[in-house]
Amino acid sequence: MHEDGTENPNVILRDITEERCKQHPTEKAIFLCKIHDSTICGRCLHSGHRLCGEDVVDLLHEVVNIDCEKVNTMKSLLMEIKDEILLLKNEAEHSKENYKENADKCVQECMGFENKIKQRVDELTSGIRDGITKKHNENLTIHSHITKLCDEKTKWCRDLESKIDSFVDKNMAGHLYLMNRYFEKEVSDARSHLKEFKHKHTFKGFDFKENKVILKCVFEDLEEVCAHQEEITGSDDGNANDVGASTTKINQTRRELTVLLSQIKQDLDQSEK
Repeated sequence: MHEDGTENPNVILRDITEERCKQHPTEKAIFLCKIHDSTICGRCLHSGHRLCGEDVVDLLHEVVNIDCEKVNTMKSLLMEIKDEILLLKNEAEHSKENYKENADKCVQECMGFENKIKQRVDELTSGIRDGITKKHNENLTIHSHITKLCDEKTKWCRDLESKIDSFVDKNMAGHLYLMNRYFEKEVSDARSHLKEFKHKHTFKGFDFKENKVILKCVFEDLEEVCAHQEEITGSDDGNANDVGASTTKINQTRRELTVLLSQIKQDLDQSEK
């Protein structure tokens, strides 16, 4: 700032004219053509952009002051998305711990169930344990991907915030003006990427069910099996739902039910007679 209160033109030149024209590298790009979405020099203005008229902005005269409102808006958007990143990262950490406990519990239940059956079904129970461990490893991978994305987006926010602060400190209103033109879209794209990534990388829930009916049947029919039950959980609000217990309970084996069905048929035939 000069003693008479006027803006120092050299400061403005350092702000705007560091960029060179892509069409004329020896010329400084001090104009912005909104129609062609590009910064241009004076030669471009009098050649290919003569018809652009009022859609050409003279950056040296039109953009000389820091727009505090735009700066605050950009930083506010960054703060919002940083909060969303932190929330997603915390949710992932919480889910990892919950599913780790769930995995340990399922493995213990599976091992307890294994002790109740004969060697003939040992391979099946091993498969159940492997399935639980596999899903838990997949959850760890999901957590790793989410954490990596959060770290990348955090660095992206930090770099942009640092860039904004640098432009403000150096009174580079032109660069801030150019940066702000697509800033909201970039933040929106980053937010959409986070949301899409969250839905795509969903933690998988699993549960182990000790089926006492199957335990009875295994000695009657070795082809009966106990299956590893899996359910992908997760909702839009980030809350996971546990696999619900079946409301249907069967206390009789297939053989017992077959005998009962035969008896009912006999009773029905007798009733018809």
